[in-house]
Amino acid sequence: MVNTLSKYHEKRDFKKTPEPDANSELKSTAHPRFVIQKHDATRLHYDLRLEVGGVFKSWAITRGPSLDPQEKRLAVEVEDHPLAYGDFEGTIPTAEYGGGTVMLWDRGFWLPETHADPAQSLRDGELKFVIAGSKLTGGWVLVRMKHDRNHTKNKNWLLIKHRDAWAKAGDGERILKQDRSIASKRTMHQIASGKGAKPAAFMLDGPNIAKADAIWHSRLATGKNNSASEPAPMQRKKNTHTFAAITAYGDVVGGVKISKTAKILWPTVNGGTAVSKLDLAVYMATVGPWMLDHIRGRPCSLIRAPDGIDGAQFFQRHAMKGQSPLVRTVRITGDHEPYLQIDDAQGLVAMSQIAALEFHPWNCAEFQPMRPGRLIFDLDPAPDVPFSAVVDAAVDIRDRLDRVGLVSFCKTTGGKGLHVVTPLKVEAGADLGWPEAKMFAEAISTQMANDNPDCYLVTMSKKIRAGRIFLDYLRNDRMATAVAPLSPRARPGAPVSMPLSWAQVRRDLDAQRFTIWTAPALMAKTTAWADYHKSARSLKAAIRKLVG
Repeated sequence: MVNTLSKYHEKRDFKKTPEPDANSELKSTAHPRFVIQKHDATRLHYDLRLEVGGVFKSWAITRGPSLDPQEKRLAVEVEDHPLAYGDFEGTIPTAEYGGGTVMLWDRGFWLPETHADPAQSLRDGELKFVIAGSKLTGGWVLVRMKHDRNHTKNKNWLLIKHRDAWAKAGDGERILKQDRSIASKRTMHQIASGKGAKPAAFMLDGPNIAKADAIWHSRLATGKNNSASEPAPMQRKKNTHTFAAITAYGDVVGGVKISKTAKILWPTVNGGTAVSKLDLAVYMATVGPWMLDHIRGRPCSLIRAPDGIDGAQFFQRHAMKGQSPLVRTVRITGDHEPYLQIDDAQGLVAMSQIAALEFHPWNCAEFQPMRPGRLIFDLDPAPDVPFSAVVDAAVDIRDRLDRVGLVSFCKTTGGKGLHVVTPLKVEAGADLGWPEAKMFAEAISTQMANDNPDCYLVTMSKKIRAGRIFLDYLRNDRMATAVAPLSPRARPGAPVSMPLSWAQVRRDLDAQRFTIWTAPALMAKTTAWADYHKSARSLKAAIRKLVG
């Protein structure tokens, strides 16, 4: 690819336009930069610029980027721009080329999704890439449209969002409502009138490099982490936190603005660092791709603690006035008020803004609230029961479920118990619903309690509970909830509900080590629950085997 700025220079009179000239220099950095500028020229559009070979390869996106993978955005290739253009914000005189107001809408770093040469990928007409910005994060692809009838190189491309944790099916334009400059916090009107602060230059080291490094080791484009090495722990630097794959720039995390970032939600954790509101937002953005598989498409209740775990806590399951637009509401038959539903990673981060510390989704099938999607066996020990006995109980339930053809998974509750979870296949035409799911869970639990009455019971009576484990099957009802995998708990120590492999479910298991600070790095190295969705089995077939 020939890198030339001659066309850029020919189109502009730098005595009249404030744009940087072609000879402007900008310090090189470890990772290529990207910038998206909102440009109110003859027609309002957004300019995408990717650093390739020392220049910004540039495309004019007529309608702006969309987070909906179904929406293909026309991206018209334009002339290369100098890298100094990545710091340009201002007004180009009307009579000049591109006359109009330019806003630095988003910027950061980008990386090719594979190790392919990006210049060659552009020549071939398809570039898959991951961007790490303040408003946009995740995977995208640029695809050049077919040549015209004269076989000349087509300047028209399509910009398409990948299906990942940051996609927003059906509502891809919401991101465009975040309409202030990432560099000066100004609106287009303020920029045009010359009001407000001048744009800050993009930092080429420190936190921005740290974020790009993390992205390189964590494929956000697929919502999975395939790093061969353990992610870096959170860096305790002013206004900057790097945690596995997400960095917060000041008060913006994954494109979501967080207020009162220094507010402490969990006091000192295990003699170490307290957890602030900003720390919670970064944690939610980091583990979001894992959590969403178990939250998406299901009504979700929250436990909120606006003043931290030592202050007042309250339970929320319905929408409230001023609710973030990043969270959906869903109406359920028989209830007049809509329920909360969180379907993407930004929605999870937005809940940090309102100090939502716990997430308790329904156990229904995804987007099917009337159909059971999993069974939950909650093992709740009396205070005098050792944790090793809870582990024995989890293994016992696993074996009983295995005998009737169900595959089970285990996680900590963030407290003293364990959850055994089995995914259910949604069967077309099957007439089994919540009553059958609850009866089946009760039957398994009762059978286990009858076999070991000194160890287990299925009633909640505290009078007879000493020395035994309550097998709580009552979570298997239509509106019942259970804490989500990787959800924090509003308890001292900032514990989380940690997914485990069965190899980890040992009698010497230390459940207290799974906290907001430790869970992301541990999840990056484990294969726990990797086969969860492939393991859904028929409840109808399991009932037949149990009865037989």
